[in-house]
Amino acid sequence: MVNVQDIPIDIHSSKLLDWLISRRHCQKDWQKNVLGIREKIKNAILDMPESQEIVQLLQGTCVFQYFYISCIKLGSSRWLEFFTDVNYFHCRRIVEILQDTEKNTKNFLGFYSSQRMKDWLEIQSLYQKNNVYLAESAQILQRLVQYEIPSLKKQITKAEQALVESAKKEKEYGKQAEDGRKMYEQELLRIGIQGHSLRAELLALAAGLTSFFAEITKDIISLKEPYEYYINFRQYIHQRSDSQVNLLPVVNLLLKKGLAATVFEYKYGVAPDTIETPSYDLLLKEDQKQSDDEIDFCDDSLNFENEEVLGFAVDAQIDVVGDSSGLCAGAVTETVARGEDAFCLVESLDTQKIIRNELNELLAFLVMRKEDDERDSPSDIFIRGFEKRPSGISKISPSQIEYWISEIKAILNQLLDEKKNYLFRIRSSQQYVEKVVEEIEAKKGLEDRYKKMQALMVERQDEARQQIAKAHQHLHVVLNSTKLLQQQLEKEISLKYDGRKVNIMGAITSALAN
Repeated sequence: MVNVQDIPIDIHSSKLLDWLISRRHCQKDWQKNVLGIREKIKNAILDMPESQEIVQLLQGTCVFQYFYISCIKLGSSRWLEFFTDVNYFHCRRIVEILQDTEKNTKNFLGFYSSQRMKDWLEIQSLYQKNNVYLAESAQILQRLVQYEIPSLKKQITKAEQALVESAKKEKEYGKQAEDGRKMYEQELLRIGIQGHSLRAELLALAAGLTSFFAEITKDIISLKEPYEYYINFRQYIHQRSDSQVNLLPVVNLLLKKGLAATVFEYKYGVAPDTIETPSYDLLLKEDQKQSDDEIDFCDDSLNFENEEVLGFAVDAQIDVVGDSSGLCAGAVTETVARGEDAFCLVESLDTQKIIRNELNELLAFLVMRKEDDERDSPSDIFIRGFEKRPSGISKISPSQIEYWISEIKAILNQLLDEKKNYLFRIRSSQQYVEKVVEEIEAKKGLEDRYKKMQALMVERQDEARQQIAKAHQHLHVVLNSTKLLQQQLEKEISLKYDGRKVNIMGAITSALAN
């Protein structure tokens, strides 16, 4: 026959408190007695002897280690609020320690005159009454198993995930910072500047357009013959000389005056008396604010007063000095061209567009004429046999027209060149210069931005490592406290069953597993 004493008592940790109440070891209303005991513990701890053993004992509670030292340093007693895990077994051990430290206060009757000892003996007695200590310890054990330990493990898992993600993002931001640096360098290379003083370098690039404008104007002037051919052919077709019609007006003005022809003269029909070169001091001062580096432009200072082509700015402005009747009344004593009106015709973006349109018109005419002259159908030969064209038209051969076509196409290709158009806009618009500078600085800022984000990810990794270390340390303390409390409860319950083996099992087993 099996001896009952040999059969262990297995209790599920989550049902421990219910088991104790159902077996009538504890009362259902045990909690009402705990509040008074807690208050007495709080007051008793205020008057504790300086004992390293007591400090080490209380360090076994799951919160002491994280609040005691910092609160004591601050001179605060608030740390006492956190002794929620000081249980009966701690109190019993404190009494044992006080029996040694307070032994001098023991009288001949075996009683202690020390108030400390009286307080803790009272607390111990209150705990033992109706087995309140068993119910409280069981509740503490359940809370540790069901909430504290899983919560700490989740914190560790979350911190480890944050560590992995931060390391991944650190690499990504490092790559993006490198890509940003390459983009910035490629943009500088594409534009042809070094990036030390952006505004000054961009304006210096645009200053080199002066020779281009002179060359392109010279090429357009070389189109005088095809222009005259266009006029002569139109007059021949209409059988009249229409002096009121100004064909290709901008090209015509360039043919007459070359670089001396300004936008002002094209708009108002008269040449200005004075042309004022726009100033770029504000742009250059902005560069000086942003960088201490200086670029030497051989003392040119980007002043185009000595150039044939004057200035480049945005806001068109005309100052008329003299009678208020204006240009139309003929009473103007002096006219001043400023801003875009001071540009030569090939320099202004607006008139440059008109030039391209007029050259395309001339090109279309020449292509049509070439096709007509090369067509050898019987009807065309018959018509040419009876047709009497002026010498200015008849002497032009298809090969000559082909040559003119190639010249016009070459001019248009130069005017449509992407890099040249980029410089045209820089030269003609201070706002565009600012826009380009902002775009370049934005690309430059990408590297710094991603480097800062990369540094932030490094900081987050350090924080995550610290969180993991602290959580592991805290978890280690809680696990040890839980194991100890489990053993103490098993021993106390075993005493009530004449030493029968007690096993607290279930969720606690997985919770205590590493």
